[in-house]
Amino acid sequence: MDPAQAVALAWMTLWIVALSIVDLHGRRLPDPMVAILLAGLVFLDAAAAVSGGRPGSLLWACAGALAYGGLLFTVRELAPSGLGGGDVKLAVPLGWQIGFAAGGGFPTAVLTALVLACLFALVWQVLGRLRGHGWPQTLAFGPWLGAAAVIVVSIT
Repeated sequence: MDPAQAVALAWMTLWIVALSIVDLHGRRLPDPMVAILLAGLVFLDAAAAVSGGRPGSLLWACAGALAYGGLLFTVRELAPSGLGGGDVKLAVPLGWQIGFAAGGGFPTAVLTALVLACLFALVWQVLGRLRGHGWPQTLAFGPWLGAAAVIVVSIT
């Protein structure tokens, strides 16, 4: 991973931690926080693409944002009570960074991130149930989307 990618990954990780804390406590992902995450990633990746002589990677980033955001938007449209709007919005910056890191392999990387997020959330739910907490009415899915994206970007 080049230094510019490491800086973008650190930016994303810091915002994922902050967003996860908010989501776990209030079951909301505030739009301004998600927007700042996205703006920072666009700025950092644009600078890296221009200075590194690979402006085409920004097209992959756009494709990743559209793919992940569009995928979760479709899920929300099909099952509105199953996924929050904040999760859909969060998928855009996560998809951006996945697309930037994965390039043409973004479809596989996006699907891998989504499957990982679902597995993390399922394990969290099962562990909570085993500890006697019962099944909560709602699940904060943002932390799991973020953790999965950080992993996928780190290994891509």
